[in-house]
Amino acid sequence: MKIHCSCGAIILDQTDYLSCKAHIIGDKTYFDFLNAIDEAIESKDEDRETLCMRVRRAETSRLAWECNTCGSLYLSDGNGDLVEYRPVNGKANRVFDRPRSKVSE
Repeated sequence: MKIHCSCGAIILDQTDYLSCKAHIIGDKTYFDFLNAIDEAIESKDEDRETLCMRVRRAETSRLAWECNTCGSLYLSDGNGDLVEYRPVNGKANRVFDRPRSKVSE
């Protein structure tokens, strides 16, 4: 996917683990998502794998991207359209670029 930023830069989304991309979960959805995870973990059902796959396929988030040039944020609106938000400081703030945390076993 290529997003043409209003500043003229192109935001590329062609791989995983991008520092300019995020999956955003709204507060209303977040707790339902956690409950679905708990249900899958705590289930005594023999078909726990099906519950786990239901969690993985849940469309709980929307995608967002940050332009590395001007810092504009592009969020998917649920209809497949992108909505642009511009930072007041007019620069890339790397708001999604955080160190990867590893889940401990």
